[in-house]
Amino acid sequence: MVDFASLAIPVVPFSPLCRPGLGLALTSLKTLRGFGDPEFLAAPHRLDFHQILLVTEGGGTYAIDSARVVCRPGTLLWTRPNQVVQFCPRPDMDADIIMFTESFPLSMSAHMGMLDDVLRPSHWRLRDGELAALKRVLGVLEEEFTRPDQGLGEDLLKHLLAVVLLHIDQMCRQRHKETAAFSGEHGELFLRFRRELDRSYRATRLVEEYAAALRCSTRALSRACRAVAGTSTKDVIDARVALEARRLLVHTDLPISAIARQLGFSEVTNFGKFFVRRVNMTPGAFRRESKRGHQS
Repeated sequence: MVDFASLAIPVVPFSPLCRPGLGLALTSLKTLRGFGDPEFLAAPHRLDFHQILLVTEGGGTYAIDSARVVCRPGTLLWTRPNQVVQFCPRPDMDADIIMFTESFPLSMSAHMGMLDDVLRPSHWRLRDGELAALKRVLGVLEEEFTRPDQGLGEDLLKHLLAVVLLHIDQMCRQRHKETAAFSGEHGELFLRFRRELDRSYRATRLVEEYAAALRCSTRALSRACRAVAGTSTKDVIDARVALEARRLLVHTDLPISAIARQLGFSEVTNFGKFFVRRVNMTPGAFRRESKRGHQS
């Protein structure tokens, strides 16, 4: 069985150029150009940290787990640890960049527990009002980051980063018509479910088995998924399986039959039907189209 995190895809560690030892770094794309290899950025690689990128000038393309985004001013991207990315900025592109480790953000109930959820949206095209509001909160974070630390700098930065992340979270909910229900019983149960799903999606897609593992009823789990994600438990499970299928199709040479077996399908035809239902194309067509996109 292939563990996606163990695939031979280079991993970029968190190594900030300024304020070493701090789990947060703020910079711009223009500043990073002198340190990065364009060919490396364009090839599949993974980041060992969170990266939030707000395009301020120019454009280019950015792919997260094979989802290709055309960037222009106002494009916001959030890459989570171990997602596979490919970045092709044009020479005229600039962006504000926030990088932070998984342990740096404040612990704020299930809100911050969902930071690593790869099923949540990862890119947005901001409207004028959204862009202006985000720039205001980013400006405060940037100002504090450049200020000499007088003893409470790290605590201040953790709180200000939390404001930025919650601001993006709120915008995401408004965009996707999600309900703000991470707090309380629903939020905690959904967070435990997502962690269990990441451990077990290869072994089972049955709602009943996840409910049993979490020691709750299927009805309680369904209510938590509806409250937090706005969809059914089955849809969340299938979305996670489909994500891994896309990753394996794009970033490995495994036969489709082997991918089907790894994801728990006893018949490759059943996997094909599942994939078409989730992605609207066959696994083979998806693999071919992805390879053409990476070559262009």
